[in-house]
Amino acid sequence: MPASVLAGAVLNDRAPREILPYDKNCAAMTFSRVLGIGVYATINHFVTKGWIAKGTDLENDEKILAILGHLGLEQQFKDEKWSTAKPKLSALKDGRYYGMNYGTRGSTAGDASGHAFAIVKKGGWGVFGNNSERSDRTYLSTIHPDHKISVYGPIT
Repeated sequence: MPASVLAGAVLNDRAPREILPYDKNCAAMTFSRVLGIGVYATINHFVTKGWIAKGTDLENDEKILAILGHLGLEQQFKDEKWSTAKPKLSALKDGRYYGMNYGTRGSTAGDASGHAFAIVKKGGWGVFGNNSERSDRTYLSTIHPDHKISVYGPIT
């Protein structure tokens, strides 16, 4: 079901220009899950809004943070260890959340680039991420207790 922020939006499912391969675009796939629409429709919506010029702009964490702001997604955690953040997920409101895994270095490291994943909470919660690096494991199993996580949301 599409997110309420998309009410009245005309969505375009055509392949956008200049995108990463579908299975490797963690940011677009996460925004897609959070918004409840397809990856192409997500990218095209952001282009139409003027938030990005092309799909590959979603490789830039600053562009991603700006989009999170445009969508009104509040920061819930910033660079919090997964072992600390994970138990707090149960206390969050139901909805869909955008997560970033910055590994052990965090988002402020000079060479930091995060891996996007979605958290869906409806009573309990689940983690969804593209597994382009390792298709034999769930994304949740790749998040280590000392990985620094940032979470934004919710969106309904």
